Amino acid sequence: MTRESSLNIFTTSLHEEFSQFRHQVKQAKSEDPVGWELTRKLVEPRVLPTTLDRLTEHLSQNAYPSSIQERLIAALQSLKTPTPKTKASTDTFRELTGLPPTKAIRALCVLFGFVVQKLSIVDSAKLEAFVRAHPNPYDWLLETDQPSLLDLGAGDLSFEEELTEQYLPQLHNSKKSLTLHALDRLQPGSQLGGVYHANPERLTRLAKISPEHLNFRFWGAKDMLDLSTSRERLTTYSVVTCHAPATPTFAYEPTRVSQHTIEQHLQQTKGEFKTVRIDGEEALEVKHRGRTLTFPSWKFAIRGPLALLDVLFRQGQLCILSAIDAEVFWEILAQLVDNEAMRPSNIIFTEENLPTIFKQVYESLSSLNEGERCDLSNLIPLRVRLPQVLTPRMPGASGFRFRYVEVRRGAVFSDMPASFTAKQFSQMSEEAPPWCLILIPDR
Repeated sequence: MTRESSLNIFTTSLHEEFSQFRHQVKQAKSEDPVGWELTRKLVEPRVLPTTLDRLTEHLSQNAYPSSIQERLIAALQSLKTPTPKTKASTDTFRELTGLPPTKAIRALCVLFGFVVQKLSIVDSAKLEAFVRAHPNPYDWLLETDQPSLLDLGAGDLSFEEELTEQYLPQLHNSKKSLTLHALDRLQPGSQLGGVYHANPERLTRLAKISPEHLNFRFWGAKDMLDLSTSRERLTTYSVVTCHAPATPTFAYEPTRVSQHTIEQHLQQTKGEFKTVRIDGEEALEVKHRGRTLTFPSWKFAIRGPLALLDVLFRQGQLCILSAIDAEVFWEILAQLVDNEAMRPSNIIFTEENLPTIFKQVYESLSSLNEGERCDLSNLIPLRVRLPQVLTPRMPGASGFRFRYVEVRRGAVFSDMPASFTAKQFSQMSEEAPPWCLILIPDR
C-alpha cells in the first residue's frame, strides 16, 4: 500500500468518525427538546466554567475516538480563557458537531446526559398527605427535587410574577431552579381579549431572570388541550394550574348535553351570535341586552370539563383550578363524583335545579364560608374512572381518576399567588364567591 493510499484511508476514517459524531449530537438534540431547553441555564455566564469542566471530565473518562476527544477538550478549555485561537475552536465545534460553540456545548450536555429530562415518580399518597397538611398547595414546589409549573390560560402573567417573587428566593436558597411554562390561546397582537393578553412588561421581566434560577417560556395562540404541542413542554409538571377556567368553554359537557341544547341555551342567555371579521381578524359577535359585543372567535367553542380534567391528569403531579365560576364548577363537579344521577342527560345546570340534582353535596358545599375547604370524598365517593376524551389516548389506560379532590370557597387565599381574574372578585359585589379545586391524579 502506498503512502498516498494509506493517507486516503486515514482521511476517510476521520471523515466517518466526525460524521457519526455529528449525527449523534444532532439526534440527541432533536429527540430531547425538553432537555435542550433546560441546557440554557448550563451556558449562563456564571455557570459556564463549571459546565466546560464537566464536559472535559466526561470526555477524558469515556471512550471516544482520540481525534474527537482531544480536539473537543482543547476547544472547550480554550473558551475559559478567550485568545486569538478561539476562532480555531469555533471551527472545531462546527466541524465536530455542526453547531456554533454555545449551541454545541448545549447539545453535548444533552448527549452526555447532563440535564434531567423527566420528573421523578412521586408517591401519590405522599403528595396527598402533604396537601392535607399544608394550607398552601403551591408549597409543593419547595418539596419536590425538580420544581416545575405549567399555567394553562396564563392571561396577563400577573400570577407568574407573584409566583416567582414568592418562590424563587426560597428555591435559590435550596439550590434549585424553577421551570415555569405558561400558555394562552389569545393570539399575540390580536385586537380582541383586552386586559387578558400577556403583559409585555411582565413578559420581559420574567424572560430576563437568570436561567440559573428560572427556566421561563410563554407560548401565545396555543390551545391548552392540544396534546400535539406537548413536545415543547415537560412530560409532567410538579404543578399544573388553570385560573378561571373559561366559560362557556368548560361550562357544558358535550358527552352529557347535546350541541343543539347548548346552542339554544347560549342564545337565550347570551344573545344571538355569529362569526364576523374585524379588520381582517375573525371574531365572535354577540347581541347581548341591546349591546353588540365582540370576542375571540373561539369564545363559544365548547370543550367541556372532561377535556380539561384529562389534560390536567396527564400533565400534573398536583393540579389546581382557581377562581372557578359557578357554571363551570358544578359541571366539573358532576364529572368527579361517583353518582350518575348528578350527570343528568341533556339538562343544563341552573341555580334553580342545582339543589335538586346535587342534594346534600350542594347543601354542604354552599355552606362553606370563604377560605374554608373540605375533602370532597367526605361528602360523596369519587368517580372510579373518568373517560379519556383527548387524543392520542393514554396507552394501556381505559380511563383515569383522581385520588384526592379538595374544594375551597373563595378567590384569593392567604400566602397563595393569585391570578388577575381572582383579584377582580373583591370588586364584584353582586358576584358569588368562586371556587377552587385541588386535585391529585391517581397514577
